[in-house]
Amino acid sequence: MTVARLDPRLIHAGMSITTVQLARLWAEHTPPAKPVPLRCPTCGHAWDETAPLCPTAAVVRPLLRKRRHEAGAHVIARLTDNQLDDLTGKKLSTALPPRKDFA
Repeated sequence: MTVARLDPRLIHAGMSITTVQLARLWAEHTPPAKPVPLRCPTCGHAWDETAPLCPTAAVVRPLLRKRRHEAGAHVIARLTDNQLDDLTGKKLSTALPPRKDFA
């Protein structure tokens, strides 16, 4: 069993993290499209209805939601439609029941 941890880049940046760094971390720890895989491709966190975000995404999401307007439009434009929906929407794609045929 993989135990997901905070991405070291988030820890090292601390309070001086930029919106560009936040967007990069969000993109790496959030599925780019549906159907979503069973685990975060970066840290291995198993997504489910009770834990739809890996530790890094759980820290990054509220920060990036508040600060996304600080970044240029080109930074947010790098996110896929699913990543943008997961950032700004109320329902996370990773909270959906996983498809049995997609691992």
